[in-house]
Amino acid sequence: MMRTILAEVEQWISQRPRWLQHAAYLLIQNNNTLTEDNYRELILLCKAEAQLIGSEIKPQCVTAGSISVKESSLHLRLDAINSVRGISALSPRNPLEFHSPLTIVYGQNGSGKSSYVRLLKHISGAKKPGKLMGNVYVQEQQPQDCSFVITKDGTSHEINWTPDEGPLKELSTIQLYDTDCANVYVNDENEVAYEPWILLFFSQLTDACLKVGKTLKQEMENIALTKLIPPEGSSDTKAVLWLKKIKDTTLSKEIEDNCSWMETDEIELSTKRQQLAETDPIEKMKQFRTTAQNIKKIQSILTDIRDSLTDDSCTKVIEAHLDYSIKRKAAEEDAKNVFEGLPLNGVGSDSWKLLWEQARNYSEQLAYPDKLFPYIETDSNCVLCQQPLSPEAQGRLSSFESFVKESLNKQAKAAESHYNTLLKAIKEVPSDSTLALHFNSIGITSDEEKQAIIDFCAILKKRSESLYGATSLDQLSNLPPEDLLKSFGETAAAKEQQAADYEKLAQTENRDELKKSVIEFEARRWLHQNKSVITENVEMLRKTTKYKAAIALTSTQSLSTKKSSLSNELITAEYIERFQKELQGLGGSRINVELTKTRAERGHIYHQVKLRNCPPNIRTSEVLSEGEFRIVSLAGFLADVEGSSDNTPFIFDDPISSLDQLFEEATVKRIARLSLSRQVIVFTHRLSFLTLLEDAAKELSIDCNVTWLRAESWGTGESGDTPVFAKKPDKALNQLLNDRLTRARKVLLEHGRTEYDLLAKGICSDFRILIERFIENDLLGDVVQRFRRSVNTMGKIHKLAHISIEDCKLFEEFMTKYSAYEHSQSYETPVMLPEPDELKDDMERIKIWLGDFKNRTTA
Repeated sequence: MMRTILAEVEQWISQRPRWLQHAAYLLIQNNNTLTEDNYRELILLCKAEAQLIGSEIKPQCVTAGSISVKESSLHLRLDAINSVRGISALSPRNPLEFHSPLTIVYGQNGSGKSSYVRLLKHISGAKKPGKLMGNVYVQEQQPQDCSFVITKDGTSHEINWTPDEGPLKELSTIQLYDTDCANVYVNDENEVAYEPWILLFFSQLTDACLKVGKTLKQEMENIALTKLIPPEGSSDTKAVLWLKKIKDTTLSKEIEDNCSWMETDEIELSTKRQQLAETDPIEKMKQFRTTAQNIKKIQSILTDIRDSLTDDSCTKVIEAHLDYSIKRKAAEEDAKNVFEGLPLNGVGSDSWKLLWEQARNYSEQLAYPDKLFPYIETDSNCVLCQQPLSPEAQGRLSSFESFVKESLNKQAKAAESHYNTLLKAIKEVPSDSTLALHFNSIGITSDEEKQAIIDFCAILKKRSESLYGATSLDQLSNLPPEDLLKSFGETAAAKEQQAADYEKLAQTENRDELKKSVIEFEARRWLHQNKSVITENVEMLRKTTKYKAAIALTSTQSLSTKKSSLSNELITAEYIERFQKELQGLGGSRINVELTKTRAERGHIYHQVKLRNCPPNIRTSEVLSEGEFRIVSLAGFLADVEGSSDNTPFIFDDPISSLDQLFEEATVKRIARLSLSRQVIVFTHRLSFLTLLEDAAKELSIDCNVTWLRAESWGTGESGDTPVFAKKPDKALNQLLNDRLTRARKVLLEHGRTEYDLLAKGICSDFRILIERFIENDLLGDVVQRFRRSVNTMGKIHKLAHISIEDCKLFEEFMTKYSAYEHSQSYETPVMLPEPDELKDDMERIKIWLGDFKNRTTA
């Protein structure tokens, strides 16, 4: 069955997050323990699995067959508590030692017993350990520390400890029962103290999840988004509403789109603000429209000039000039042929032609208005020199007119006219003064903008001037780019829009819309100003989402469910059965309670003692008597810790308080039986309980050691010789004889009678107590005891038949003799304390009697 369970667990683990598989691997390798380095490694792997970081660590997985039953077989003994300082009022000079399987630490109130129990609760990690204080009665507090001697699996170790270290891992398996523990086992839910290895393995995995998850949560909580406070009144703007909706999935492009802010946006915002500030929007509208018209005017002027100087236009001018030049040259050569031999040069030239045309105008309009030019009749005169025309002169004038009217000359004149027409089509570039007027009309004040227009015009003028006499386009300067003209168009359109906006602004509702528009623009600009912060916040949101994914990987729900399922098979039924068995063994079978499983949480299984057939809101402690409460809690404690195969110490602090005689005797016997298989340490202040426990140990042949705690002037918790009444009589008698009497004899010889009497009186007193103990234990065969309710006759009462008259006389003699030293003495006839030799003889007589009586009873 277990093999099948383990194989199923291995398969289940292979389906967990990779970091958790690695944690399982480490727990198997390290025997169910994880170091701080292991936890740091697991945190990195979990973050890497959630894509928070990259990791070079390769997660390991649990291989088939790697989980095997690893039930602990620890054997642990607590041997001593040494060198206690600064803990309560404890200040012992001798160690508190635990040598026997059953050690009873007896101490009266104020002896330090409870302080030792509180110390043991702290070092073992017991439930409700309380506060470990120093000695509140001294002003100068000592450092708190001590040491423990333990034997673990046959090897002795001494461990130094301070409260800052917390519970000692080496002593965590010690089980301790006291009143606080009793309250917990009855009133509270409890997790089973012992678990099979595989369940402890799940508990450790759960603890790893909790620790890694806690670290991740702390790191996530340290991620802080930068708080952005939008401009006042902008909470309902599209920009701010978008900001409120950003999340980890918000794309960079979305941020770019919503946080963009161009120079045109700034201009538009400034314009809208100016519009809002304007008190007479109609007048402002007129100004903007006038400005727009003036901008269009200068744009039109400069566009026309530029268009007149395009390559096509200039090519036509250059071609017309070339055509004119060619035709004029041809006409001049023809005139040369016609007018060759004339007395004057230059006939047929341009100046001559001008002269000729003026002569024509004069003749046709004034001299001979009704006559064809040139008028060369007999009575005619020269319209130039006013002299009568000779036949020869008449012939020349006639040839001149013929030349002017010939085709070559006509072609030259036509070419010249076409050339001049093209030149006139080229627009004149405005002068600087004209440009200055335009600047004023369109509101340009920037020197940079003015210079751009001036430079544009200068380029046009240079091209225009270089056109005269040019024979090819290469001789012309380049046209300026059209960017300036386009900017005129854009500016004019903007001015028109502003005019339209001011026209709308004249209406109240449009003014409200403008206010909203300004607020929206300001919110957009604010987004742009905080773009880097928004981008960083989105990145933090993405990081937080990944942390949440990593934390989700540390969920303990699946571990709790799986462990709960396994515990139903491996723990719950056995635990409940052990509880009922322990309750019955302690005499509490009639108590109407039961142990039930309550819940599984974060990989931990909880049980609680409940009343049978009672409403769930009634607490068990409210119904049970004090004795029943104590027995039920003890049964719960023993059922819990007895499930472990570890052989570790059990510690009880006065476990029988509030118990009646039946419960008390059952508890004593159960504690004695426990010491058959493990070390048991009992702290008590009750002499009757000490006696009962010694008797129970004796019946089971268990070596029982009694240690007496006492308070000294230097502090509490000092261990020493067990009081005579708590020792076995024969051993106590040997100590009196061999130790205390020997020291008293030495004091008598060295310091005299006075010092000796102080010791001798104590020896006599204790010897008398021992005589009483010999009567109870030996003479009367332990049939009755002063602190025991029962009369034990089995195997003992036959010893009474061996009592002789001499036995009775012996004890009567010694009781009479040594009782005298307990009372005050007559000043005139005091009873002197016996000498050492006399005491020795009396003790030897008792020893001889004891040996003889034992022989008689066993014969």
